[in-house]
Amino acid sequence: MKILILGATGLIGGHALRALRSAGCTVIGASRRRPAGEHPQHWLEADFGAMTSEQDWLPLLEGFDAVVNCVGIIREARAGDFDRLHRATPVALFAACERLGVRRVVQVSALGSHPDAATGYWRSKGAAEVDLLARDLEPTIIRPSLVYGEEGASSVMFRMLATLPTLMMPMAHGARVQPIHVDDLAAVIVRLVTASAAGPRELAVVGPRATTMAGYLGDLRRGMQAAPGLVLDLPLPIARVVARVAALIPSSALTPESLLMLEQSADGGNTADASPVAALLGRPLRDPAHFARPAQRVAAAWDWAATLITLAMAALWLWTAAVSWFGWPHAESRAWLAACGVPVLAQEPMLLAASLTDATIGVLLLLRPRRWLWAAQLALVAGYTVVMSVFLPEFWRHPFGPLSKNLPLLALMFFMWRASR
Repeated sequence: MKILILGATGLIGGHALRALRSAGCTVIGASRRRPAGEHPQHWLEADFGAMTSEQDWLPLLEGFDAVVNCVGIIREARAGDFDRLHRATPVALFAACERLGVRRVVQVSALGSHPDAATGYWRSKGAAEVDLLARDLEPTIIRPSLVYGEEGASSVMFRMLATLPTLMMPMAHGARVQPIHVDDLAAVIVRLVTASAAGPRELAVVGPRATTMAGYLGDLRRGMQAAPGLVLDLPLPIARVVARVAALIPSSALTPESLLMLEQSADGGNTADASPVAALLGRPLRDPAHFARPAQRVAAAWDWAATLITLAMAALWLWTAAVSWFGWPHAESRAWLAACGVPVLAQEPMLLAASLTDATIGVLLLLRPRRWLWAAQLALVAGYTVVMSVFLPEFWRHPFGPLSKNLPLLALMFFMWRASR
Protein backbone atom coordinates (compact mmCIF):
# COMPACT_ATOMS: atom_id res chain seq x y z
CA MET A 1 0.00 0.00 0.00
CA LYS A 2 1.01 3.59 -0.56
CA ILE A 3 -0.03 5.75 2.37
CA LEU A 4 0.10 9.48 3.06
CA ILE A 5 0.51 10.59 6.68
CA LEU A 6 -0.27 14.21 7.46
CA GLY A 7 1.44 15.68 10.51
CA ALA A 8 4.17 13.04 10.27
CA THR A 9 6.63 15.00 12.44
CA GLY A 10 4.30 14.97 15.43
CA LEU A 11 4.29 12.34 18.15
CA ILE A 12 1.43 10.23 16.75
CA GLY A 13 2.25 10.83 13.10
CA GLY A 14 5.93 10.02 13.52
CA HIS A 15 5.24 6.74 15.29
CA ALA A 16 2.54 5.80 12.79
CA LEU A 17 4.92 6.49 9.90
CA ARG A 18 7.62 4.23 11.33
CA ALA A 19 5.14 1.50 12.25
CA LEU A 20 3.59 1.44 8.78
CA ARG A 21 7.00 1.34 7.12
CA SER A 22 7.95 -1.55 9.39
CA ALA A 23 4.76 -3.29 8.22
CA GLY A 24 6.03 -3.10 4.62
CA CYS A 25 3.98 -0.14 3.41
CA THR A 26 5.26 2.67 1.23
CA VAL A 27 4.67 5.70 3.41
CA ILE A 28 5.00 9.36 2.45
CA GLY A 29 5.19 11.82 5.29
CA ALA A 30 3.81 15.33 5.06
CA SER A 31 4.53 18.33 7.25
CA ARG A 32 5.53 21.97 7.02
CA ARG A 33 9.22 21.04 6.83
CA ARG A 34 10.97 17.83 5.82
CA PRO A 35 12.99 16.38 8.71
CA ALA A 36 16.70 15.77 8.32
CA GLY A 37 17.32 12.22 7.19
CA GLU A 38 14.10 11.89 5.19
CA HIS A 39 14.54 11.46 1.44
CA PRO A 40 12.75 14.15 -0.62
CA GLN A 41 10.93 11.41 -2.57
CA HIS A 42 9.37 10.18 0.67
CA TRP A 43 8.19 13.52 1.97
CA LEU A 44 5.80 16.32 1.07
CA GLU A 45 6.26 19.82 2.46
CA ALA A 46 2.95 21.62 2.86
CA ASP A 47 1.38 24.41 4.89
CA PHE A 48 -1.81 22.66 5.97
CA GLY A 49 -3.37 25.85 7.27
CA ALA A 50 -3.40 27.23 3.72
CA MET A 51 -4.83 24.06 2.12
CA THR A 52 -8.51 24.64 2.75
CA SER A 53 -9.75 23.94 -0.77
CA GLU A 54 -10.33 20.58 -2.45
CA GLN A 55 -8.20 21.78 -5.37
CA ASP A 56 -5.22 22.19 -3.04
CA TRP A 57 -5.21 18.46 -2.31
CA LEU A 58 -6.01 16.86 -5.66
CA PRO A 59 -2.43 17.06 -7.06
CA LEU A 60 -0.97 15.55 -3.88
CA LEU A 61 -3.27 12.55 -3.48
CA GLU A 62 -2.76 10.86 -6.86
CA GLY A 63 -1.64 7.25 -6.44
CA PHE A 64 -2.33 6.88 -2.72
CA ASP A 65 -4.34 4.01 -1.25
CA ALA A 66 -4.96 5.55 2.18
CA VAL A 67 -4.54 8.76 4.16
CA VAL A 68 -3.89 9.14 7.88
CA ASN A 69 -4.54 12.64 9.23
CA CYS A 70 -2.60 13.29 12.43
CA VAL A 71 -2.58 17.09 12.17
CA GLY A 72 -3.59 18.78 15.39
CA ILE A 73 -2.72 21.64 17.70
CA ILE A 74 -3.49 22.03 21.41
CA ARG A 75 -3.70 25.83 21.34
CA GLU A 76 -4.12 28.53 18.72
CA ALA A 77 -1.22 30.73 17.68
CA ARG A 78 -3.69 32.92 15.78
CA ALA A 79 -7.43 33.28 16.08
CA GLY A 80 -9.12 30.71 13.86
CA ASP A 81 -6.27 28.18 13.82
CA PHE A 82 -8.49 25.48 15.32
CA ASP A 83 -11.07 25.94 12.58
CA ARG A 84 -8.47 26.09 9.80
CA LEU A 85 -6.41 23.06 10.85
CA HIS A 86 -9.05 20.87 12.50
CA ARG A 87 -12.04 21.54 10.25
CA ALA A 88 -11.43 23.42 7.00
CA THR A 89 -8.24 21.59 6.02
CA PRO A 90 -9.54 18.07 6.77
CA VAL A 91 -12.86 18.76 5.03
CA ALA A 92 -10.97 19.80 1.88
CA LEU A 93 -8.80 16.69 2.22
CA PHE A 94 -11.82 14.39 2.59
CA ALA A 95 -13.48 15.93 -0.46
CA ALA A 96 -10.34 15.34 -2.53
CA CYS A 97 -10.10 11.74 -1.28
CA GLU A 98 -13.71 11.15 -2.30
CA ARG A 99 -13.10 12.71 -5.73
CA LEU A 100 -10.02 10.56 -6.42
CA GLY A 101 -11.27 7.36 -4.83
CA VAL A 102 -8.78 7.29 -1.97
CA ARG A 103 -11.32 5.50 0.14
CA ARG A 104 -9.45 4.55 3.30
CA VAL A 105 -9.10 7.53 5.64
CA VAL A 106 -8.02 7.41 9.28
CA GLN A 107 -8.76 10.63 11.12
CA VAL A 108 -7.04 11.16 14.48
CA SER A 109 -9.53 13.11 16.60
CA ALA A 110 -9.98 13.24 20.38
CA LEU A 111 -12.37 12.01 23.03
CA GLY A 112 -14.89 14.72 23.77
CA SER A 113 -15.01 16.04 20.19
CA HIS A 114 -18.44 17.16 19.02
CA PRO A 115 -19.74 20.04 16.85
CA ASP A 116 -21.51 21.47 19.91
CA ALA A 117 -18.73 20.86 22.43
CA ALA A 118 -17.67 23.42 25.03
CA THR A 119 -14.31 24.32 23.50
CA GLY A 120 -13.06 25.38 20.10
CA TYR A 121 -10.62 22.46 20.02
CA TRP A 122 -13.38 19.88 20.46
CA ARG A 123 -15.87 21.72 18.21
CA SER A 124 -13.45 21.96 15.29
CA LYS A 125 -12.51 18.29 15.59
CA GLY A 126 -16.18 17.34 15.85
CA ALA A 127 -17.13 19.32 12.74
CA ALA A 128 -14.51 17.45 10.69
CA GLU A 129 -15.85 14.14 12.01
CA VAL A 130 -19.38 14.92 10.85
CA ASP A 131 -18.16 15.76 7.35
CA LEU A 132 -16.03 12.61 7.07
CA LEU A 133 -18.79 10.25 8.20
CA ALA A 134 -21.16 11.70 5.59
CA ARG A 135 -18.85 10.90 2.66
CA ASP A 136 -18.62 7.83 0.43
CA LEU A 137 -15.36 6.65 1.97
CA GLU A 138 -14.08 3.95 4.34
CA PRO A 139 -13.36 6.20 7.30
CA THR A 140 -12.28 5.43 10.81
CA ILE A 141 -12.26 8.22 13.36
CA ILE A 142 -9.99 7.32 16.24
CA ARG A 143 -10.39 9.23 19.48
CA PRO A 144 -7.47 8.85 21.89
CA SER A 145 -7.47 9.95 25.48
CA LEU A 146 -4.11 11.08 26.83
CA VAL A 147 -1.24 9.74 24.66
CA TYR A 148 2.12 8.84 26.18
CA GLY A 149 5.31 8.81 24.13
CA GLU A 150 8.82 8.99 25.51
CA GLU A 151 9.70 12.06 23.43
CA GLY A 152 6.27 13.72 23.54
CA ALA A 153 6.22 17.20 25.04
CA SER A 154 3.32 16.44 27.39
CA SER A 155 4.92 13.16 28.47
CA VAL A 156 8.21 14.90 29.24
CA MET A 157 6.26 17.43 31.31
CA PHE A 158 4.33 14.74 33.21
CA ARG A 159 7.51 12.81 34.00
CA MET A 160 9.04 16.04 35.31
CA LEU A 161 5.98 16.70 37.49
CA ALA A 162 6.09 13.14 38.78
CA THR A 163 9.55 13.70 40.30
CA LEU A 164 8.47 16.75 42.32
CA PRO A 165 7.98 16.11 46.04
CA THR A 166 4.79 18.20 46.14
CA LEU A 167 2.71 19.98 43.54
CA MET A 168 -0.75 21.41 43.02
CA MET A 169 -2.73 20.74 39.85
CA PRO A 170 -6.23 21.73 38.78
CA MET A 171 -8.62 18.77 38.89
CA ALA A 172 -5.78 16.52 40.07
CA HIS A 173 -8.20 14.06 41.68
CA GLY A 174 -11.30 14.96 39.68
CA ALA A 175 -10.46 14.78 35.96
CA ARG A 176 -10.24 11.22 34.64
CA VAL A 177 -8.04 10.15 31.75
CA GLN A 178 -7.20 6.81 30.16
CA PRO A 179 -3.62 7.06 28.90
CA ILE A 180 -2.53 4.96 25.93
CA HIS A 181 1.05 4.35 24.86
CA VAL A 182 1.84 5.82 21.45
CA ASP A 183 3.22 2.48 20.27
CA ASP A 184 -0.19 0.89 20.89
CA LEU A 185 -1.87 3.79 19.11
CA ALA A 186 0.47 3.42 16.13
CA ALA A 187 -0.27 -0.33 16.04
CA VAL A 188 -3.99 0.47 15.92
CA ILE A 189 -3.41 2.76 12.92
CA VAL A 190 -1.44 0.02 11.14
CA ARG A 191 -4.27 -2.48 11.67
CA LEU A 192 -6.90 -0.02 10.44
CA VAL A 193 -4.95 1.04 7.36
CA THR A 194 -3.80 -2.41 6.22
CA ALA A 195 -6.93 -4.45 7.03
CA SER A 196 -8.58 -6.16 4.07
CA ALA A 197 -12.02 -4.92 5.14
CA ALA A 198 -13.12 -1.50 6.34
CA GLY A 199 -12.62 -0.96 10.04
CA PRO A 200 -15.03 0.55 12.55
CA ARG A 201 -16.22 4.02 11.62
CA GLU A 202 -15.50 5.33 15.13
CA LEU A 203 -13.13 3.95 17.74
CA ALA A 204 -12.16 5.23 21.17
CA VAL A 205 -8.45 4.46 21.38
CA VAL A 206 -7.72 4.33 25.11
CA GLY A 207 -5.39 2.51 27.47
CA PRO A 208 -6.35 -0.44 29.65
CA ARG A 209 -7.64 1.55 32.64
CA ALA A 210 -8.90 4.97 33.64
CA THR A 211 -7.20 7.02 36.32
CA THR A 212 -7.04 10.54 37.69
CA MET A 213 -4.28 12.97 36.79
CA ALA A 214 -2.78 12.37 40.23
CA GLY A 215 -3.00 8.63 39.65
CA TYR A 216 -1.28 8.96 36.28
CA LEU A 217 1.60 10.87 37.88
CA GLY A 218 1.79 8.11 40.48
CA ASP A 219 2.08 5.52 37.71
CA LEU A 220 4.93 7.45 36.08
CA ARG A 221 6.62 7.94 39.46
CA ARG A 222 6.55 4.22 40.17
CA GLY A 223 7.77 3.41 36.68
CA MET A 224 10.79 5.68 37.17
CA GLN A 225 11.26 4.37 40.75
CA ALA A 226 11.23 7.99 41.89
CA ALA A 227 10.74 9.14 45.47
CA PRO A 228 7.14 9.45 46.73
CA GLY A 229 5.33 12.71 46.05
CA LEU A 230 2.14 14.48 47.08
CA VAL A 231 -0.30 15.83 44.48
CA LEU A 232 -2.86 18.35 45.73
CA ASP A 233 -5.85 19.92 44.01
CA LEU A 234 -5.40 23.53 42.96
CA PRO A 235 -8.74 25.25 43.66
CA LEU A 236 -10.51 26.00 40.39
CA PRO A 237 -10.94 29.77 40.99
CA ILE A 238 -7.18 30.06 41.43
CA ALA A 239 -6.54 27.68 38.53
CA ARG A 240 -8.62 29.86 36.20
CA VAL A 241 -6.51 32.91 37.09
CA VAL A 242 -3.31 30.90 36.63
CA ALA A 243 -4.55 29.65 33.25
CA ARG A 244 -5.18 33.19 32.04
CA VAL A 245 -1.68 34.23 33.03
CA ALA A 246 -0.11 31.05 31.59
CA ALA A 247 -1.91 31.64 28.29
CA LEU A 248 0.31 34.71 27.80
CA ILE A 249 3.28 32.34 27.43
CA PRO A 250 3.24 30.99 23.84
CA SER A 251 4.63 27.58 24.81
CA SER A 252 2.25 26.98 27.71
CA ALA A 253 -0.23 24.12 27.34
CA LEU A 254 -2.31 25.54 30.18
CA THR A 255 -4.92 27.95 28.85
CA PRO A 256 -8.50 28.72 29.89
CA GLU A 257 -9.67 26.38 27.12
CA SER A 258 -7.43 23.46 28.13
CA LEU A 259 -8.50 23.97 31.75
CA LEU A 260 -12.15 23.80 30.66
CA MET A 261 -11.45 20.52 28.86
CA LEU A 262 -9.89 19.21 32.06
CA GLU A 263 -12.99 20.23 34.02
CA GLN A 264 -15.24 18.56 31.44
CA SER A 265 -13.27 15.32 31.85
CA ALA A 266 -14.52 14.91 35.41
CA ASP A 267 -17.68 13.19 34.14
CA GLY A 268 -15.72 10.39 32.46
CA GLY A 269 -15.97 11.89 28.97
CA ASN A 270 -12.25 11.31 28.44
CA THR A 271 -12.50 7.58 29.21
CA ALA A 272 -14.01 4.63 27.35
CA ASP A 273 -14.15 0.84 27.09
CA ALA A 274 -10.69 -0.43 26.11
CA SER A 275 -11.79 -3.90 25.01
CA PRO A 276 -12.44 -2.99 21.31
CA VAL A 277 -8.87 -1.70 20.97
CA ALA A 278 -7.39 -4.74 22.70
CA ALA A 279 -9.49 -7.01 20.45
CA LEU A 280 -8.30 -5.16 17.33
CA LEU A 281 -4.66 -5.61 18.34
CA GLY A 282 -5.16 -9.15 19.61
CA ARG A 283 -3.06 -8.50 22.69
CA PRO A 284 -3.18 -6.62 26.00
CA LEU A 285 -2.57 -2.89 26.00
CA ARG A 286 0.47 -1.48 27.75
CA ASP A 287 -0.40 -0.35 31.29
CA PRO A 288 0.52 3.20 32.38
CA ALA A 289 2.48 1.71 35.29
CA HIS A 290 5.01 0.51 32.70
CA PHE A 291 5.22 3.64 30.56
CA ALA A 292 8.17 5.31 32.30
CA ARG A 293 11.52 3.67 33.09
CA PRO A 294 14.05 4.12 35.94
CA ALA A 295 16.62 5.45 33.45
CA GLN A 296 14.36 8.48 32.83
CA ARG A 297 14.29 9.58 36.47
CA VAL A 298 17.41 11.76 36.42
CA ALA A 299 16.45 13.52 33.19
CA ALA A 300 12.93 14.12 34.52
CA ALA A 301 14.26 15.67 37.73
CA TRP A 302 16.81 17.69 35.77
CA ASP A 303 13.99 19.49 33.95
CA TRP A 304 13.08 21.35 37.14
CA ALA A 305 16.29 20.97 39.16
CA ALA A 306 18.40 22.85 36.61
CA THR A 307 16.19 25.92 36.98
CA LEU A 308 16.11 25.60 40.77
CA ILE A 309 19.90 25.29 40.97
CA THR A 310 20.40 28.27 38.65
CA LEU A 311 18.05 30.48 40.67
CA ALA A 312 19.64 29.40 43.96
CA MET A 313 23.14 30.12 42.69
CA ALA A 314 22.05 33.49 41.33
CA ALA A 315 20.58 34.37 44.72
CA LEU A 316 23.81 33.28 46.43
CA TRP A 317 25.99 35.50 44.22
CA LEU A 318 23.68 38.52 44.51
CA TRP A 319 23.40 38.16 48.28
CA THR A 320 27.17 37.79 48.60
CA ALA A 321 27.69 40.94 46.53
CA ALA A 322 25.26 42.94 48.66
CA VAL A 323 26.63 41.69 51.97
CA SER A 324 30.27 42.17 50.91
CA TRP A 325 29.80 45.83 50.06
CA PHE A 326 26.86 46.99 52.17
CA GLY A 327 26.45 44.57 55.05
CA TRP A 328 29.84 43.41 56.29
CA PRO A 329 32.29 45.81 58.03
CA HIS A 330 34.87 46.90 55.48
CA ALA A 331 37.53 46.92 58.19
CA GLU A 332 37.28 43.15 58.62
CA SER A 333 37.30 42.59 54.87
CA ARG A 334 40.41 44.75 54.50
CA ALA A 335 42.12 42.78 57.28
CA TRP A 336 41.51 39.53 55.37
CA LEU A 337 42.83 41.10 52.17
CA ALA A 338 45.92 42.32 54.04
CA ALA A 339 46.49 38.77 55.30
CA CYS A 340 46.41 37.67 51.67
CA GLY A 341 49.16 40.20 50.81
CA VAL A 342 46.97 42.83 49.13
CA PRO A 343 48.47 46.36 49.52
CA VAL A 344 46.46 48.88 51.53
CA LEU A 345 45.69 51.14 48.56
CA ALA A 346 44.35 48.21 46.54
CA GLN A 347 42.15 46.73 49.25
CA GLU A 348 39.04 48.91 48.81
CA PRO A 349 39.13 48.77 44.96
CA MET A 350 39.59 45.00 45.14
CA LEU A 351 36.64 44.67 47.52
CA LEU A 352 34.52 46.73 45.15
CA ALA A 353 35.67 44.67 42.14
CA ALA A 354 34.86 41.43 43.93
CA SER A 355 31.38 42.65 44.86
CA LEU A 356 30.68 43.82 41.30
CA THR A 357 31.93 40.49 39.93
CA ASP A 358 29.62 38.58 42.26
CA ALA A 359 26.67 40.79 41.28
CA THR A 360 27.44 40.40 37.57
CA ILE A 361 27.50 36.61 37.83
CA GLY A 362 24.18 36.65 39.70
CA VAL A 363 22.53 38.85 37.08
CA LEU A 364 23.88 36.78 34.18
CA LEU A 365 22.57 33.60 35.78
CA LEU A 366 19.11 35.15 35.89
CA LEU A 367 19.17 36.68 32.41
CA ARG A 368 21.42 34.49 30.23
CA PRO A 369 22.61 31.28 31.92
CA ARG A 370 25.17 29.61 29.69
CA ARG A 371 27.61 26.72 30.01
CA TRP A 372 30.67 28.99 30.06
CA LEU A 373 29.21 30.88 33.02
CA TRP A 374 29.33 27.73 35.14
CA ALA A 375 32.95 27.22 34.14
CA ALA A 376 33.70 30.83 35.14
CA GLN A 377 32.08 30.31 38.54
CA LEU A 378 34.02 27.10 39.00
CA ALA A 379 37.31 28.86 38.28
CA LEU A 380 36.47 31.83 40.51
CA VAL A 381 35.37 29.78 43.54
CA ALA A 382 38.31 27.41 43.10
CA GLY A 383 40.62 30.43 43.01
CA TYR A 384 39.06 31.91 46.16
CA THR A 385 39.40 28.54 47.90
CA VAL A 386 43.07 28.10 47.03
CA VAL A 387 44.05 31.64 48.04
CA MET A 388 42.19 31.45 51.36
CA SER A 389 43.57 27.99 52.07
CA VAL A 390 47.08 29.39 51.76
CA PHE A 391 46.67 32.69 53.58
CA LEU A 392 43.65 32.11 55.86
CA PRO A 393 43.71 28.37 56.65
CA GLU A 394 41.79 28.98 59.88
CA PHE A 395 38.60 29.23 57.78
CA TRP A 396 38.83 25.45 57.25
CA ARG A 397 38.45 25.06 61.01
CA HIS A 398 35.56 27.57 61.33
CA PRO A 399 32.40 25.84 62.67
CA PHE A 400 30.24 27.48 59.97
CA GLY A 401 32.50 26.05 57.26
CA PRO A 402 33.16 29.09 55.03
CA LEU A 403 35.72 27.06 53.05
CA SER A 404 34.52 23.49 53.51
CA LYS A 405 31.12 24.48 52.07
CA ASN A 406 32.93 25.41 48.87
CA LEU A 407 33.49 21.71 48.16
CA PRO A 408 29.83 20.83 47.41
CA LEU A 409 29.48 24.17 45.59
CA LEU A 410 32.45 23.30 43.38
CA ALA A 411 30.98 19.85 42.69
CA LEU A 412 27.62 21.39 41.81
CA MET A 413 29.22 23.99 39.51
CA PHE A 414 31.26 21.27 37.81
CA PHE A 415 28.09 19.23 37.26
CA MET A 416 26.19 22.21 35.85
CA TRP A 417 29.11 23.07 33.57
CA ARG A 418 29.14 19.58 32.07
CA ALA A 419 25.36 19.09 32.00
CA SER A 420 24.25 22.49 30.66
CA ARG A 421 23.87 23.33 27.01
